[in-house]
Amino acid sequence: MAEMVGTPRMIKLLNKDVIEGIIKVNGPITKPEIARLTNLSLVTVNKTVDILVKENKVKLSNVQDSSVGRRAQYFEINEELHYIIGLHYDCNMYIGAVSNSIGDIIYRKEFPVRPDSYDEVMEDTYRALDVLCGFCTGHEIAAIGLGVPGVVKEGVVTNIPNIPSWEGMDVAHVLEEKYGAPVLLENDINLAAMGVYYGQYKDKVDSLALVYLEQGIGSGLILGRELFKGSTNFAGELSYLPVSQGAGRQDGNSRYKGDFEHTMSHLEEEIRQSSGTRRKELKSLLRRTVANGLLSIICVINPEVVGLVCSRISRADVKGIEELLKECIGEEHVPKLIKLDDIREQSIYGLIGMCIREITPTYSLSSRKRG
Repeated sequence: MAEMVGTPRMIKLLNKDVIEGIIKVNGPITKPEIARLTNLSLVTVNKTVDILVKENKVKLSNVQDSSVGRRAQYFEINEELHYIIGLHYDCNMYIGAVSNSIGDIIYRKEFPVRPDSYDEVMEDTYRALDVLCGFCTGHEIAAIGLGVPGVVKEGVVTNIPNIPSWEGMDVAHVLEEKYGAPVLLENDINLAAMGVYYGQYKDKVDSLALVYLEQGIGSGLILGRELFKGSTNFAGELSYLPVSQGAGRQDGNSRYKGDFEHTMSHLEEEIRQSSGTRRKELKSLLRRTVANGLLSIICVINPEVVGLVCSRISRADVKGIEELLKECIGEEHVPKLIKLDDIREQSIYGLIGMCIREITPTYSLSSRKRG
């Protein structure tokens, strides 16, 4: 939360944003409760809330006060004030969703994507967004969020082999120009990690790693209850970790980058084509390869929870990976390992949540004078 120090006039201009944010997070809430949380006078809160009601940003709640005497009025955010659009790329499909201003998803639809050429992927992206925007008719679109399988920095996408024509493109700018709304891009696995964390582990743990070992390899890292992306947003790109298990050499023409991604791809292909004793040997090698990848994460960030997304790994395999880690670093250092079969739902909620956090004011007030 950014702290702003300034003149009374400046602080007055911020009051609306601060109080609106308090109501969004804590509503339904009374004016005295807002005054207590913000350290603002009740007179200021009364005037500011009344302005927000007139602007249709805040509304009276249906919550009833059971106390005797004059009943207190409760206020909450007008959930129909604006809508948010989310579009998440997953295996040649877009999962689209529309939420209201408090994050309730009110519409969703899937769209096919042709990712191999720029013209086709843009045509399919526009088609999906046009349908979702059409559902929002009559409502302001506060933000459009897009989850993509690549490294995102300031709207520019890199390291995105699944949509090669987007490499180095400022996708956010292109979409903002067309739709006239703020466009927020984020790595798809980062979004899934946020969805898993805020949906299941918020206020329970401080750190979590979501490791994705499917079409491409990556991870989302939650440290100190916040998404950690590193100095260039490259944190979590596990493809490059060294995990070699004698599973073959990387072909110079391979679409896979890095040792971990290539090794996993090679092992999974061999497992599909094998049977009997050889298949068991390869499965054991796969477990050890995953354990080696996780070992690097554990030794560096020591997370409390690690979520694994890999269709080739069973829950019994997860137990085997856990035992391998215990043998290597000791049981006390091994995080809770969970297997996640489908993270699309978490990704959508992470995407909508990111948009809401980005458009929600995060100012705090200070009475300090400039010195």
